[in-house]
Amino acid sequence: MGAVPKFPLIIALFGLTKWLILHPETGMTAEVTTEQRILDAARKVFTHKGMAGARMQEVADEAGINKALLHYYFRDKQRLFEGVFKGSADRQLACVWKVLEDSNDLFSGIERFVATYLDRMLEEPLLPQFIIAELHRDPTNLLEFIDKGKAGRTHYLELFEQARESGEIIDIDPRELLVNIMALCAHPFIARPMLTHIHGMNDEAFRRMIQKRRNSVPEFIIRSIRS
Repeated sequence: MGAVPKFPLIIALFGLTKWLILHPETGMTAEVTTEQRILDAARKVFTHKGMAGARMQEVADEAGINKALLHYYFRDKQRLFEGVFKGSADRQLACVWKVLEDSNDLFSGIERFVATYLDRMLEEPLLPQFIIAELHRDPTNLLEFIDKGKAGRTHYLELFEQARESGEIIDIDPRELLVNIMALCAHPFIARPMLTHIHGMNDEAFRRMIQKRRNSVPEFIIRSIRS
């Protein structure tokens, strides 16, 4: 008699297994949704408070889950930060280098590069902080990401040589020029807490400053190298 109750259970388990095989997406939906909710919540908290100011409990509260579940998906804040911004770094900065690859001359390439870089950073203002932290923590972790811009940088060098040979620009190291361009783009985001404190800026004032720099930075760069 003790073996009889097992049959309904076996039949039920068989039916459940068959249903899951026929509907494989169902078992993953809750997992994907929960993880995505965490990443969306973390992005909001990190963007508002920065890496140092964000707390895991705040992310859990924003995602509508308990802290234990948050730690099940992301063991600590560093891993959560990477989860949020590593994919963003790939997506966002790939298109920055792409504009150089698609440019026809150096000056328009500089203008488009600066505008695209600043636009992308306004969308993801913590990206420079993430990239710098990763470069210090484990440079090899970003090598694949950095190499994705190789075609754009190669084309930039070709445009630079064309401009120098035609006498359009002064004799300057192309690597130094690129460093200057990237520094003028990234610095306001890296130094944002200091700048907003010194100049009494709120978020909207900072955004307006960056939008003005879409024109003022390439103008400054081009004027400094034009022969």
